[in-house]
Amino acid sequence: MTYAPTFDQIDTYIAQMQASGVMGKSERRLRLLEHLIKAEATGEGDKLKAYSIGLDIFQKTEDFDPSTDSIVRVEIGRLRSAIQLFEASDFADTEIEVEIPVGTYRPNISRREIAPTGSHNSEAVAQSGGFSVKRYLLPIAAALVLCVGAVTYWMNSNAPEEVDIQQSIAIQLEDLEGEQEIGSGFARALRRALSRSESIMVLSEQDELAQRIKPDFTLRGAVTSLVDDEKRVDIELLNASTNRIVWAKALRVTSVSDLDQVVAGSVSDDLRVRMFGVTKDVLEGRDPETLTPQQLFVMATWVPGPAINAFTWELERVELMNMALERKPDFGQAHSVMADKLAYLANVYGPSNTKELREKAVWHAQRALELAPANADVMFNVAQSQWHGGMIKASQASMNRVLELDNNHDLARYLAMVIPYSCAVAPDDILARAIAFDEGLPPDSPIRWLTLTWIAWLHTHREEYEEALDAERRAALIFEIPYTFMRHAMLLNKLGRPDEAVAIIKRQQANWPDIDPNHFASVTVPRLCSENFEEKRFISNYEELSLAMDGRL
Repeated sequence: MTYAPTFDQIDTYIAQMQASGVMGKSERRLRLLEHLIKAEATGEGDKLKAYSIGLDIFQKTEDFDPSTDSIVRVEIGRLRSAIQLFEASDFADTEIEVEIPVGTYRPNISRREIAPTGSHNSEAVAQSGGFSVKRYLLPIAAALVLCVGAVTYWMNSNAPEEVDIQQSIAIQLEDLEGEQEIGSGFARALRRALSRSESIMVLSEQDELAQRIKPDFTLRGAVTSLVDDEKRVDIELLNASTNRIVWAKALRVTSVSDLDQVVAGSVSDDLRVRMFGVTKDVLEGRDPETLTPQQLFVMATWVPGPAINAFTWELERVELMNMALERKPDFGQAHSVMADKLAYLANVYGPSNTKELREKAVWHAQRALELAPANADVMFNVAQSQWHGGMIKASQASMNRVLELDNNHDLARYLAMVIPYSCAVAPDDILARAIAFDEGLPPDSPIRWLTLTWIAWLHTHREEYEEALDAERRAALIFEIPYTFMRHAMLLNKLGRPDEAVAIIKRQQANWPDIDPNHFASVTVPRLCSENFEEKRFISNYEELSLAMDGRL
């Protein structure tokens, strides 16, 4: 049963939460937390619903619809993350302990067993791939708290003087033309969304620092009035050196209060993907020895965008992370990239499939979870590494964890939906949802190679080979990796076109000299199917490809 705290205990808890800095300057989030705790403490916890919270805390009107307006769900997710950071800090010496389980807005309140300083950090993660707040190390928690404070300061004031200008990508937000209230509110919301990356410096025209440096990119736009108080907001991201547009979007809003939600739901995820890409473009021209560990992480982490389909390119990413870890051994993001890259190479490339490298991948994943369990980018990479290693259920759980940390991570939402069908027949509704997601993306979206290749995968397991080949061909026009081009060859062979399958594999041997269809038949697909007792039916297609290749390669 939930412990019933006194109001003094609640007030002390809220004060300590505020003092810890994990909330940044979000007074509303503090009010939300206090509202949840007091409702539960007074026996009103069963009335905590998205609708009532929207009215009580977010000043929504009576026509508020939580199914279309996600503000409550998003803020509760952020609140969970803040509580986890608080529990990792040395501010967590309050008489009560609070947790908000996923799937409910009712908090669990318990009386804390006050332990000696630091002792609450020694518990081990119970299961492989699992998550335990109590495993945070105090120095890491302190660093995370400082990071939250730094980002909050960055979002709400001029860039701090101590920022190393040469180590950051500078983006200048120009004032949006047109209606001032909408324009300034949209700029603030964009600033909050963009400032999530430590390697990106977000400046406005009024910032003192903006007068002293030349930005790498400019984000500008205009507000146009439509009918019925609706506004159209057009925004575009330009390379400041070439004045070339690298991203653009048009949105509609009805009021200033809509802006945060519109930016979070329609802009931030797509723009963040693009920002990773254009940031990589800029960093590629710099000497890696001059880059910070965070910038090296941006260069090496998996994001849709600039990449090369080659074994040597992947090894260079590993080397970048080795450099980052030499400078910062406890850099969780770098550990997560190492986990992803090593597990990926072990699964697709025979020479990398050694026991030592597989064990290193698992170690790096565990280390990443210890050091940065509340970082969505880290959790995404860990989920990828688990998937490469055949831990399909753990990978899906980690993708769901990404969504708890960042409810706007649409790619994680897509992968969490399709990952269970890595080695299983997807039902009609899953295939339809996957196709709808892909069709809803901009035609030039850099993530479409991934969404299309997963659609090909789903079709393949349903023995819809022509449809699978069509999706795989479209994916190949955007990007290829061993998973995709080997499936492409398999589909051609399945459809009685082995010569075309051979041509694909021979072409890829320039980038992957030891790529081998037999490895996919004997290692890659069996590993991905290791949790499925009917694995043989999914492996046979690659066994047929391997046999067909024996006399041709």
